[in-house]
Amino acid sequence: MSQPARRERWLNGLPQPAPRRPWWQRLLRHPLFWMTIILLPLYYWALHNQYWLLHPDQTFEDGTSALGLSNESIKLGAYWAMWTALAYTALFIWLDRFRASNPVIWLLTLGWGACASTWFSIHVNTWMGTAMATTQANADAGSRAAIFSAPFVEEFAKATILVFLVILWRNKIVSRLSIITLAGLSAVGFAFTENIIYYARVWMQATHDIAIAEPKDSFMELVMLRGVYTSFGHPLFTMMTAGGLAIGLGARSKWVRVMAPVAGYLLSCAGHMLFNGLASTNHPDNLKPQFFMALGLVAVIVISLIVSVVGNAQLIRARLGDYQRAGWLTERDVELYGRPLRRAKLLLYSIFRGPRTWWRTSKLVRKVTELAYLRNAMTRGIVAGPGDDHAHRLIAEIHDLQQITLSDYAGQPMIPPRKKKRSVPPPPPQAGPGGPLTSNYAQPAAPGPAGVGGNYPVRS
Repeated sequence: MSQPARRERWLNGLPQPAPRRPWWQRLLRHPLFWMTIILLPLYYWALHNQYWLLHPDQTFEDGTSALGLSNESIKLGAYWAMWTALAYTALFIWLDRFRASNPVIWLLTLGWGACASTWFSIHVNTWMGTAMATTQANADAGSRAAIFSAPFVEEFAKATILVFLVILWRNKIVSRLSIITLAGLSAVGFAFTENIIYYARVWMQATHDIAIAEPKDSFMELVMLRGVYTSFGHPLFTMMTAGGLAIGLGARSKWVRVMAPVAGYLLSCAGHMLFNGLASTNHPDNLKPQFFMALGLVAVIVISLIVSVVGNAQLIRARLGDYQRAGWLTERDVELYGRPLRRAKLLLYSIFRGPRTWWRTSKLVRKVTELAYLRNAMTRGIVAGPGDDHAHRLIAEIHDLQQITLSDYAGQPMIPPRKKKRSVPPPPPQAGPGGPLTSNYAQPAAPGPAGVGGNYPVRS
């Protein structure tokens, strides 16, 4: 392919065709491999630095001191923070159902929120809290930083990984559900580490303050508050930034592409600031009206996501219908790959045909979905001429995969019957040198006079 053609594909956000190489060459050429090699040590170093920042006891300039976080308190906090993180992680991964991202990207995004974002936020928020502390308002320095610094810093830190992924894999992030899933995973990772710190601090304070009679009750009260009642906070705010990015990716106007992500980020900061402000300046018992308002907002967003799932299914059917009318796909293909339940049923059937069949079926579903979203981008004017060539390549790959995988479950049982081992038949009899057909096997001796207990030979 010529250099102008490659540049045109790059400008349209399409992957570059590459010759078939050995697996190790493809691994070394894949940007995800190098991203993993760089980010995993960075995550370890960030967590190590945070541990030694929070583990030792601290003494401040005014003579006050703060207890460090013991290993016991960190383990206890991690145990209770884990359940909230697992529930939200499963929810967001389920949401990424049509053009699912690579599981490695899910893990890296989750790790970014849990390690890199928290490291950046804890250092910047500490510095901002120190800068905002005055002689008259030392006691309010933490609240001031939580309201005026933390929203901008934390939302920026959580959304940075989204910008990186959009730059590196913008052809893979094809719908609002994809970008919202990644944003939610980054926020879940951030909330997981933040909850561990808060839980551990409360446990240390409750077990070292004689005024607290029941440390476990105080600890579980915070677990319910942060892990259940207000657990939607971080995912909700980061999803606002993701919504702006999704609008920018799908817009043809350059002005909208720039301003939509900025508007989403500012909206997430405003919501985060309002949430922190109410939590810092009011007693929890006085927050019930605001809490129900927040739940109403969460309900609206959940309903909009459900509508997006239904809308994406309709979009896939409509765009695949274009290729069906052109004769590239069949009507059964449109119905099978354009309905979420039928796609899930096809993948379920493929699981019982072995890992190789499941992997090829998953790849087939991904290719069909990519073809539908490519067609949608072409009809909206986001992808130009090179989209036709890429669509032809995808259709060829789809037809090849349909020959070697489970392309339809109609008329087949979910669990295929086990194949019976064939018994090896004896070789056919061969003609002997004397004429009649004889067998190569020795004839068994029949019981009788010449058999068991016989006294004279059998007559020939």
